[in-house]
Amino acid sequence: MKISKKAYYGLRATLALVQTEKSLSIHTLAEMEHLPENYLEKILQTLRKAGLVTAHKGVAGGYTLARSAQEISVWDILSLLDGPIKTFSAPIKGTLPCLQVSHCQTNEVWRMLENKIEATLSDVSLASLIPKN
Repeated sequence: MKISKKAYYGLRATLALVQTEKSLSIHTLAEMEHLPENYLEKILQTLRKAGLVTAHKGVAGGYTLARSAQEISVWDILSLLDGPIKTFSAPIKGTLPCLQVSHCQTNEVWRMLENKIEATLSDVSLASLIPKN
């Protein structure tokens, strides 16, 4: 399993938003996190369309989280930016006959792993990743 730069940058950007109490411009956020500004802008547009961040216009404008950091999970961000996380591209159960029983059995292992990854990342909120002083 490999997480894309897009998802990695999106998670970093949203964590930076959690740690600030004001809107952050794309420029400021890109500088803070050492991310490419144009790429970050596309990522934030995707997050905005999904309702995870809000864009504010004007001099004091920028981006903020659309919901509390406790309500947004790592899974929300990664699955949005990377799509479904697949560990193995096996046929979906029932779509093709298994040539051998062992094929169906091993495919079930990968499906269980994918479900565990989703459940684990769904339980990790952005708020839980911020160090408590």
